[in-house]
Amino acid sequence: MLLNIVTDEELLTSQIVKSILLIVVALGIIYNLYRLFGKESTKRKMINFVLFALLSVAIIFVYRAYRIEAALLKNPDYVPGITLGYCSVLALGTGIEFEYEVKGQKFRCCNTFHPISKDSIAVPGRKYMVRYSEIFPGAGRMNFKMQAE
Repeated sequence: MLLNIVTDEELLTSQIVKSILLIVVALGIIYNLYRLFGKESTKRKMINFVLFALLSVAIIFVYRAYRIEAALLKNPDYVPGITLGYCSVLALGTGIEFEYEVKGQKFRCCNTFHPISKDSIAVPGRKYMVRYSEIFPGAGRMNFKMQAE
């Protein structure tokens, strides 16, 4: 996950940003597809094809993240999870690895602790609530503001 966020406000903001990104990438795909079939030189068509392919792959990843966060925003469920240790979150630095169980299946995830200070989160062994969606149970987000009992 590019951003591992939890609150409704964070998820809504992320959805707006991802919507704009999806529109921009889709316009890039359409533009390069148009140029691919236009009256361009062979070299230019190859460049447009490469850009078209890269943007097509990018839109798949952005759309998947969009769907996961939409599911988390619309139909959240909560289960207790336990912190395991520190991990690395892509492009965001240090995160906290945690484990939780949904319908008998265990999942491990890693998410950031921003805006909570790292020192205020007990690692390992502390229980916090994990927000997940029935559609994507393995993409849970630990909410460090909600301690589990």
